[in-house]
Amino acid sequence: GDFSLPPHAAGLAGAAAAEPVPDRYGFYTGAPSTPLPDSSAAAGGGGGGKRRHDALRIIRRREKKWLAMFNNWDRVVAKEFPRLRERCRKGIPDSVRARAWYYLCGACFMQRDQPDLYQRCLAKQPNEKVLDEIDKDLSRQFPHHELFVQDQGHGQQALRRLLQAYSGCHPEVGYCQAMAPLAGALLLHMPELDAFYTMVSLFDTYMRDYFRPGLEAVQVDGQILYGLLKRMYPDVYRHLVKYKVEPLHFMVDWFMCLYVRNLPWPTLLRVWDVYFCEGVKIIFRVAIALLNGILGSSQQRRHLKSFEDTLDCLRNLPASVTEASSLLPAALLLELSTKDFEQEHAKQSKKFNQRKQGRHQMQEAAAAV
Repeated sequence: GDFSLPPHAAGLAGAAAAEPVPDRYGFYTGAPSTPLPDSSAAAGGGGGGKRRHDALRIIRRREKKWLAMFNNWDRVVAKEFPRLRERCRKGIPDSVRARAWYYLCGACFMQRDQPDLYQRCLAKQPNEKVLDEIDKDLSRQFPHHELFVQDQGHGQQALRRLLQAYSGCHPEVGYCQAMAPLAGALLLHMPELDAFYTMVSLFDTYMRDYFRPGLEAVQVDGQILYGLLKRMYPDVYRHLVKYKVEPLHFMVDWFMCLYVRNLPWPTLLRVWDVYFCEGVKIIFRVAIALLNGILGSSQQRRHLKSFEDTLDCLRNLPASVTEASSLLPAALLLELSTKDFEQEHAKQSKKFNQRKQGRHQMQEAAAAV
């Protein structure tokens, strides 16, 4: 039969074709969706049937390696960690990423040992103030993603439950705005129950003390960042000090939201792949690589000759420094050892506690007067 459209239907077909289509990650960007997950990373980009076939073959091979690791997870973590780390650094295939994060952070063991934890936490409702704060933030999370595009839709309802469950079970912490984009990002990848256990592991282990009142852990990490930067890229450090750009002016968003609001989604996923495997060091490494990418040359610094210009560039990262293909290697190749991080952490923690003690003594003296 003739399957061509009658003339009066052509306009309708054109309108339908013009409707927005989400990209491969589920975002409505207006740009054409990427047809082949991971193809550029696996095959170095380019076109042609053979290249596409080769890319698919590489992806399938990497997926099989991950599935084999899941089946022997305890042994892999205990005896083959260097290999696991290398595979995370290469980028976890999209199809197994959610499961990999869930295993890497230990959420699988938490769910095994406490299968009713989510229901118990949901039963502990936080106070009205916290509930109001959570509700205000729901519509701000990924409004252009198919999961959250509908107001009060399934995505927002699931996010509300996750945040209520965590804050209800942790009244000493309550709710912090930075929690919502992190929990939302997890929901984009995994079912609600898996997202809950992964979120708890993320907040309680990887980001311990980050959400407590006063943000002391974030303040210390800001000083650690500048201490490492001063040692590695003194010219970049001097520029920031010269224009009085302090860590808390820009890195709170980077560190507390783990770059969710700062990096392109493909780059963010690659950073999180490493983060779930290696922990917070990659967050520092990415920060230093970004700062050097923006301020590393004298020519770059000459174009940012004020506090406002420098801060604006740090808050609106140029695309030239956020591509995964350049940012990840730059971050991972930095000559920073675990010992470097530990020494800087000990040094800055001591300084912070001394300043805190000094302020406390001054307040006591003032109160005595």
